[in-house]
Amino acid sequence: MPLFTAVPSTMTTALQLNARYKYQAAQADNTNAPKMTPTKTIAVYGATGAQGGAVARSLLQSTDGFHVRALTRNRSSPKAQQLAHLGAEVIQADGFNQDEMRNALTGAWGFWLNTDHHDPAFPTADGIDDTIYGQTLISLAAELGVKVLIYSTCESSTEHSLGKAIVKGMDQKNKVFRYGASQPGFDAVIGAIPGWYMENFLSPEYAGCFGGFPLQSDAEGYLTFSSPRLGGPGEVPWIDIEDDFGDIIHGLFLDPTSYHGQTVQCFSDTITFEKLTETFAEVTGKKARFVPQAAPSDFPTYGVGALEEIRDIYAFTQHMGGNFFGHPNAIETSKELKKASLKAKGQPDSKLITIREYFGKHFA
Repeated sequence: MPLFTAVPSTMTTALQLNARYKYQAAQADNTNAPKMTPTKTIAVYGATGAQGGAVARSLLQSTDGFHVRALTRNRSSPKAQQLAHLGAEVIQADGFNQDEMRNALTGAWGFWLNTDHHDPAFPTADGIDDTIYGQTLISLAAELGVKVLIYSTCESSTEHSLGKAIVKGMDQKNKVFRYGASQPGFDAVIGAIPGWYMENFLSPEYAGCFGGFPLQSDAEGYLTFSSPRLGGPGEVPWIDIEDDFGDIIHGLFLDPTSYHGQTVQCFSDTITFEKLTETFAEVTGKKARFVPQAAPSDFPTYGVGALEEIRDIYAFTQHMGGNFFGHPNAIETSKELKKASLKAKGQPDSKLITIREYFGKHFA
């Protein structure tokens, strides 16, 4: 029996969120709702964020008749204006405002959704957390006739580890995905699980939490990557969000029913921490090394929720023999989806980005 069979127990709180919106469907003014078009409209939630932006930009290049509706809280931001310049319909849509969300989802065929449980907005004063928030948006999409939902999710750490290595954020994401899959009316509901961001190597804040690599040298002159091991063979699945993730999601929108009810691993390359630092040294000529920490508890969190979750992920992967996705890394689906999206964009076939190529592009 699935772990999260009691989904309806959350509906009372979800309905409270709807009440908070103060939306009365019978009195709604839909004069500004977007009109139906002959193409398939895809609403991209968080279109100015990392994942949503990559999805929107890839879909905007498609020749398969997709119309991109970019949802953002700030239509005047530079990123929103860039999407408008590329041809997106930019829509003002705050997820806590049901009038705006109803307008944004009306007439949409597809819906890309990513919610952030580390957002300081959660929990709200009236108890709305990321799980309820995601479920409420999915309920609205189902009500408005959206046919394809792709949600950025995770596997259930509780299920895979039999309760021995729990990552709260992973379980929350998985619960939202399962809720979506339980809703009638969708033709396809897909969970997309991104690997570890290559883009984090460009962040000074990220580097500071992992020994300084690849931006800050230590006292011995090394760029040192310091963290616990992943467990098992230690093959970390890395994803280039900008170059690959959007294309992978694009590929799912091209053939959604084939992946209905499934979670899909989305990553570009697999490489251990040891090999990663060796590759960086080869590409850049700089001294780099991996210094393992003895246990997940040695990973510094500084009381920050996102870092505490990374610590818990290390405990989960070590318990799972290195399987970040809960299953062994399987890159073939990402390759196939990338190939399909490039074909839809009329671009030459190209492989997923490797760590070596990423380091060469940004650090060589």
